[in-house]
Amino acid sequence: MHQSFRVLLVEDDDSLRSCLCEFLSCQGWDVAATAFAQDALQFARQQRFDFSLLDFHLPGTTGLQLFQQLAALRPLPAILMSGLASAEEAAAAQHAGFFAFLRKPLDLGRLRGSLHLLIQTHFGGPLALHHPARRQPPQLPSPPPRPIR
Repeated sequence: MHQSFRVLLVEDDDSLRSCLCEFLSCQGWDVAATAFAQDALQFARQQRFDFSLLDFHLPGTTGLQLFQQLAALRPLPAILMSGLASAEEAAAAQHAGFFAFLRKPLDLGRLRGSLHLLIQTHFGGPLALHHPARRQPPQLPSPPPRPIR
């Protein structure tokens, strides 16, 4: 069974955003990607997303602040990513209600595991491996992370 999701991706690093966009699209999912919180909010006003992937450090704001602004429009599960990944950032992510907190550089296996768990938890189904017409992303073995609570 193939499930299609709409994903909001907010990452200010152009190359990482491009890679993540490709990775998510390879799952057969629709991805709206931007580097800016203002664009993300505009996207969220125009269309409904199933979940989001947010960078912690964004131009002029943080992923935490954006998460709260998005929740005011429509709450949705989110994964927060950070290159610093300090204990304080992890605690802030947990306190804010993020589903998971991932350290950059991202390990695709951990990302895949987090997405799998998010989908099981919020949508009751397994992660669709990929759309048959699309190229499959690389397979990296890694145990799935536990959600932050």
